[in-house]
Amino acid sequence: MRRAATAAEALHGLIRVRPHGWLASPLPTGPAAAADLLHAARRSHGHPAADGPLRLLAARATAAVASLGDPPHAVLKLHADPGAYNTEVVAFALVGDSPLLPSLLSAADASRSLLIEHIPHAVDFSVLGAAAVVDAVAAVHAAPDFLGPPAADVFAPFRLDRLAAAPPPPWLPEPAAWADVLGPCLDAYGGRRIPVGHLDLKPEHLRRRDDGHLVLLDVETLRPDITGLIDLITLPAVLRQAGVLLPGREVLDLYREAARRHGIQWTADSLRAALTAYRRATGLATLDGLAD
Repeated sequence: MRRAATAAEALHGLIRVRPHGWLASPLPTGPAAAADLLHAARRSHGHPAADGPLRLLAARATAAVASLGDPPHAVLKLHADPGAYNTEVVAFALVGDSPLLPSLLSAADASRSLLIEHIPHAVDFSVLGAAAVVDAVAAVHAAPDFLGPPAADVFAPFRLDRLAAAPPPPWLPEPAAWADVLGPCLDAYGGRRIPVGHLDLKPEHLRRRDDGHLVLLDVETLRPDITGLIDLITLPAVLRQAGVLLPGREVLDLYREAARRHGIQWTADSLRAALTAYRRATGLATLDGLAD
């Protein structure tokens, strides 16, 4: 019997190890120093949600995170790297209107920090089930369809018809296979749509609001050029980590049905073909049974 892949193994081949010293200005990892920076950052927002007691949640060289309020009503996230900050702002611009994501309350370029809605509750996966998780991911993949005119113009270079006419991304180990990825995506999405993907999927990043609705946290990894296929490839491993055991082919069927509800018209054959080409183009180690 084939051993199931972990989430890390599913992404093997896309992981790029950063060189030592890549971060020009790392943040302090000591709790007191990180809290001081967060206190200063929240003053740059001028938003009512920036008020209230600050509780440090994470102090890393790359980012510092705190909840605000008692009980918490917002999360303050401070980035060390300008690129990471800009990427998260762009992700919210692309998909932030989706109710499946926390609301971005404020972004402060001067402090490279974001003020984000606090989502209070953990998810009971034995109650939620796989279908709701898969549907949430598919809904985020379709979220750029609702961009207003200014944002739609800004992000037009990432439409599928434009990506298909452009050279393959330079980071691909097998760029010749990229056309075989985008062909089925064009058929499923339509040329004018933007194929967002690369959510930071893990069980702890799925939360629920007071009304019970599911929310996906942390969109800083989301990109408008990588397609949602990478999230589908990661889903079987993420569900296993949450205690929801489902064969890859069943995850594939759930995703295809969910995508259709959100206007993305995959067939079983076209989705398997796209996944197989994606593995070839990116050097991924496994498709976790999705294309069997």
